[in-house]
Amino acid sequence: MKKLLLLSLFLMSIAWSKESVTLQLPWLHQFQFAGYYVAQKKGYYRDAGVEVTILDARNQRDPFDAVMEGKAQYGVGRSSLIVDYIKGSPLVLMAATFQSSPMMLLTRKDARIDHAQDLKHKRVMLTGDTIEGAEMQAMLRSVGLSVSDLKVQKHSYDPMSLARGETDAMVAYLSNEPYILQKAGVETHAIHPKEYGFDFYSDILFTTKKETTQNPQRAEAFYDASMRGWLWAFDHIEETAELIYREYNPQHKSLDALIYEGKVLRELAFRPDTAFGSIDPVRLEMIAQGYRLMEVVQSIPSFNPLIYKHSALQLSEKEKAWLKAHPVIRVGIDQNWPPIESVDEKGRHSGISASYLSLLEKRLGVHFEIDYSRRLWSDSIRSVRNRELDMLSCAAITPKGRENLAFSRPYLKQSIVIVANSNVGYVNDLNDLIGKKVAVVRSHASEEFLRSHHPKIIPVMADTSLEALQSVASGEAYACIEGLGVVSHLIERHNLKHLKVVGETPYRYELAFAFRNDWGMLAAISDKVLASITPSEYEEIHGHWLLMERNDPINYRLVWGIIGFIAVLFILIAYKNHRLDVLVRQRTGELETFNQRLQEEIEKAVEKNRKQEKLLMQQAKMAEIGSMLESIAHQWRQPLNILGLSMTRLNLSCSLAGTGEAAKVIEIAEAQIEYMSQTIDDFRNFFKQDRNRISVNINALINDVEALLGPLLTRQKIAVEREIDMAIEVLVYPNELKQVLINLVNNAREAIEQHPGDERTIRIRCVSDERYCTISIEDTGGGIPIAIIDKIFDPYFTTKFESQGTGIGLYMAKMIIEKHFLGKLSVYNTLKGACFEIRLNHAVQEDSDTRFQSSVSPVHTDTSV
Repeated sequence: MKKLLLLSLFLMSIAWSKESVTLQLPWLHQFQFAGYYVAQKKGYYRDAGVEVTILDARNQRDPFDAVMEGKAQYGVGRSSLIVDYIKGSPLVLMAATFQSSPMMLLTRKDARIDHAQDLKHKRVMLTGDTIEGAEMQAMLRSVGLSVSDLKVQKHSYDPMSLARGETDAMVAYLSNEPYILQKAGVETHAIHPKEYGFDFYSDILFTTKKETTQNPQRAEAFYDASMRGWLWAFDHIEETAELIYREYNPQHKSLDALIYEGKVLRELAFRPDTAFGSIDPVRLEMIAQGYRLMEVVQSIPSFNPLIYKHSALQLSEKEKAWLKAHPVIRVGIDQNWPPIESVDEKGRHSGISASYLSLLEKRLGVHFEIDYSRRLWSDSIRSVRNRELDMLSCAAITPKGRENLAFSRPYLKQSIVIVANSNVGYVNDLNDLIGKKVAVVRSHASEEFLRSHHPKIIPVMADTSLEALQSVASGEAYACIEGLGVVSHLIERHNLKHLKVVGETPYRYELAFAFRNDWGMLAAISDKVLASITPSEYEEIHGHWLLMERNDPINYRLVWGIIGFIAVLFILIAYKNHRLDVLVRQRTGELETFNQRLQEEIEKAVEKNRKQEKLLMQQAKMAEIGSMLESIAHQWRQPLNILGLSMTRLNLSCSLAGTGEAAKVIEIAEAQIEYMSQTIDDFRNFFKQDRNRISVNINALINDVEALLGPLLTRQKIAVEREIDMAIEVLVYPNELKQVLINLVNNAREAIEQHPGDERTIRIRCVSDERYCTISIEDTGGGIPIAIIDKIFDPYFTTKFESQGTGIGLYMAKMIIEKHFLGKLSVYNTLKGACFEIRLNHAVQEDSDTRFQSSVSPVHTDTSV
């Protein structure tokens, strides 16, 4: 009998271990489905007693059809599944991998298709499901368009179709196509339905009611293992990308592309107040309203039956046995890091981490024994590494930390900011702190970031965050870097009003439970608990601590004093109202007189501004004289040498009484004098004042610019490449446009001279359509630093020495293009340098002539020789 029982149990375990299911994906393998691959390769499915076959789109089977026909038990679909549910399909939505859809419309940046309304009559590559989906339809309808207003093309599934100009826009994933085109040197722009108020779920894991009712344990096991896989995948993006690169890569994506995809998708998968994968019936109802507007559905039912009700916490037998073997867990804490964690006035562990630890204790049925003997955070970390303690209640995940600690998934993320005295201006980034003393807490992640990535910053070590802030207040340190929530709390509680946040860093704390490195089992169990936290539990924890509510007792004497003061004030106001009527009439007359005087002052100020503008124009012109004189000197040097030699030959010829040679020498001299005369004409023409706009050939204008600056460019071995249609003409003031072009070409020359590099090229392009003529001047000078690119058009802003630049050239160029021509002058960095772009509007009205003439007078320059 005993043998029979053992045999039965053995057969049952075999039957359970062999139970298998199929998951159907809607597309080819990529990071978009990473959680399922991790659950399979890490053994999460196997540990849960489920054998999973993962099929991608190569079998050309739609996930909905596959699940409904029983060919797959689980599938991954879009928000359109709710339409199938409303129409009667027995569906159950288990989890939404992405809280916001990565699907959008992608355009080329240079196409100027920036908004949904710009898509009218444009070529757009759409897939069948996006044409029928509410996401795109609702976005188009919100701007007065429909699919019929587009020139719909069949999707090529090749991002380079956009690069080759075969389409104007295409449906794409934020995590995929933009990266491919960026690597190909094509700048893109995304038109996302989310920006128009249509924020839909994406990649929804679903099954049937039959599966959840007939196989509840299997459904729960599959759900739980899948969620664990996803959490691990997003916490280990590089390692997950390597797995996909090796084993799930039918598209032959590069490792970098997969890592990029993972990072983008992680931002779409998590929301601060939402557990991973959760589905809100209210959001489902909002999505359904979109389909109702499209008349796809007529009514909207309750969505509560549609959402999977999974158990709060499912632990495997192995995990339960581990917890039973470890009923008491020793916990190290940071006693001085409020509001994250600290020890309160009653000597108890307090803060956000304490709340999470309490929740973990209740869910797991174990006891966390808090260690209060180690006063410093650095001592607690050392004790866990030496296994004198078992875990840390709150530690930042860092590369160095992963070497000897096992982390749970993060339960709190906090930006790291720069704090300094209130008299310190804005700090752009940590590079501004090079050579300065910066306070950090010993053994905090901020110390690791500073020492690893910014060795030229001098660290000032503190044992607590409060000490770090106080060292800034005392002048011992110039600044401090610390978490924003901690800084805000300490400045408020300790009245450090003379300190303020002056900048942000690229780093942030990702705070999690940290365990001794041989306790990976408890880290995995903690992940399950954190994944099971509901939005209300999250709000209760974070709202209580981060709002920093004060619990000071109410001072009723002060309250009644305020009420009495308000009553007296009300009586005074009533009395004053009576006198106010009289004063209003009196003041009205005074105000009219004042307004008249103010109008006169405004007219004087405007006139003064016009004179200043004239002066700036003159200064801007004079600033170009140096470059052109240098160029003219170079142009004249060779003709003068030829004239000198010719005169010598002429003198010698006359001495020998020869006439033929003398005539030939005179002809050469006359040619050189004509050349020099033409140079003088070009120079004088630059200073002529344009009275009227005329139609100018852009290519001819560039010829004039090259004639003036060509010798300088040649001497510096700088090549000029053109991509200009010879027929393009535009209505402008030619000399003013020439002044702008000379300034931009000169800037490009100087940038190339200062940048060490083999490629020394200035590319001048010009394209024209019905609305705009666009001229771009691109250099290979290394680009403009991000910190100053927004300032280069400011008056008197210059990166040169005072003897080399006035700082008004680009300011005047922008004023001429945008004020006088009503166009646009902008700049952006390219892969090799900077590109200045002039956009002139063909539709500018003629009345801009009068505005220009009233604001700029002729510049008189002595050009006599």
